[in-house]
Amino acid sequence: MTSADEHLDRMGGPELIAWHYHNGPHRSAANYLTLYRDLLVRGLSSTRLIYLDTNYWVRLRDAATGKGSSEAVKLLKTLRALVRSREALCVSQIFSLLEVGKQEAASLRASADLLDELTEGVAISSSEDLLQWECAEFIKATIQRDVGQGLCPWTKVGQIHKNELPTEMLGPIPISQREIVLKAAIDFFWNASFTYVLECFEWDTKARLSFELDAETFDLVAKRKAEQLAKGLTRAQVRLSEFSELVSGSAKPVFIDLLHRWHLARGFPEGMGALLSDVEAAVRTAIQGFADRSLGAKLPGLAITTELYSIYETDTLGSKPMSTNDWFDSCHAAAALPYCDVFLTERGLAHRLRQMLKADVQYGCEVVGTLEGALQLFHPVP
Repeated sequence: MTSADEHLDRMGGPELIAWHYHNGPHRSAANYLTLYRDLLVRGLSSTRLIYLDTNYWVRLRDAATGKGSSEAVKLLKTLRALVRSREALCVSQIFSLLEVGKQEAASLRASADLLDELTEGVAISSSEDLLQWECAEFIKATIQRDVGQGLCPWTKVGQIHKNELPTEMLGPIPISQREIVLKAAIDFFWNASFTYVLECFEWDTKARLSFELDAETFDLVAKRKAEQLAKGLTRAQVRLSEFSELVSGSAKPVFIDLLHRWHLARGFPEGMGALLSDVEAAVRTAIQGFADRSLGAKLPGLAITTELYSIYETDTLGSKPMSTNDWFDSCHAAAALPYCDVFLTERGLAHRLRQMLKADVQYGCEVVGTLEGALQLFHPVP
């Protein structure tokens, strides 16, 4: 198979492309993707959404293969019933895929089957896409600029890594043909399964999809913690300092990009000064809202990771260094709390989120740290 044939097959194959050529050829690919997203969001609006961290996926996989505890077997039976009755849906994200991928082929196949069954391919968008969405929502809420066109916090596993359309794969073809091929690609990606995605790695994700933060990064984290502790800063001071840096380094470039496109589309009627003023207003409002705890559920990805990190930085008793698993925990929490109704996680993280941060109340998400707690949540004792 030639390289061109491989690209064509990835885009859904010639039959699907031919269908789009004869059906709605004038609808743009961006608009076509929006229809898919809108349908997904409407379907999720009345469904109880459950986010499971990797430990729960492993326990449920064991239950599905006859190796799990009685509690895990019961939880699996409960979740299957909830999904089949359309009362609930389990959702995933790129971090789940990366962590689940740390398995041998046989157990990975069982996990893929389970993910396909309980999530139906529904996933929270990647961190990069979520940051754009959350910044757009913040700008809309605070400075009344609607900059979120085309952004969405939800996706399917075929676009779990990035929501952008694969235009770079198409080469120099006419725009009309490009839009047809892209629409076929959207059909293909939107209906992909976890099984298909993992098959693309030949079930060797333990080696090919492995992700670990390097030792140098953790050395810098440990050094920064020592410096913060030496200064005798309070957690309130640390959290504000860290959030301010995160807003300036991560959110501000996104604010600039979103607002620049908004002003550009209108021909800069108020001049470049209005763009700069909007950006500074967004940065200032974000930091002030976090400082006085009025941010609410806005910019959750930045806020949640900052809150968890500030607990680590000001922990004078804990001697355990931060690890990649700790980073994954933070990423899971930042994805689960703002977008799901239930977050099933490990006991320590549940304690920090519930008792130390009251994040379950802030974001309206029930956080559960044990299998027994999960069963009680879904089967409460009168």
